[in-house]
Amino acid sequence: MAHHDQKIATMLSDTLHTLGGGAPDTTPDQGVNLIQDWIGIVRSDVSTQWVAEPLEKLRDALNANDMRSVERLLRDLSGQTIDLANNAAEGDYKQDLQNLSTALKDFAQGMAS
Repeated sequence: MAHHDQKIATMLSDTLHTLGGGAPDTTPDQGVNLIQDWIGIVRSDVSTQWVAEPLEKLRDALNANDMRSVERLLRDLSGQTIDLANNAAEGDYKQDLQNLSTALKDFAQGMAS
C-alpha cells in the first residue's frame, strides 16, 4: 500500500508541475502519457474507478487534437476532482486534489485565451 500511496503522491506532484507550466509548455503527447498513468491509478481503487471514464474521454480528445473538447473536459474534470477532494479524500490528498482541481481549471482557462 505504501508503494501505491507514493505513486499517487508522485503523480499529483508531476501533474501539478505539468499543468503549472501552462498550455503552451505542455504537449498533447505529455498530456496523453500523464492521463494514461492516471487511468491506471484510478482503476486500481474501487472508490475512484469512476474517474477512469472522464480521463479516457480527455485522452481520446487529446489524441484527436480536439482542443475545444479538451478544454471542456478539463473544466468537467476540475469539478469532479473537487468533488472527490471534498467527499472522499483523506489527509494529504484532500489539499492536493483541491490544488489539482484549481490547476485543471486554470489550465483550461489558459487554453481558452
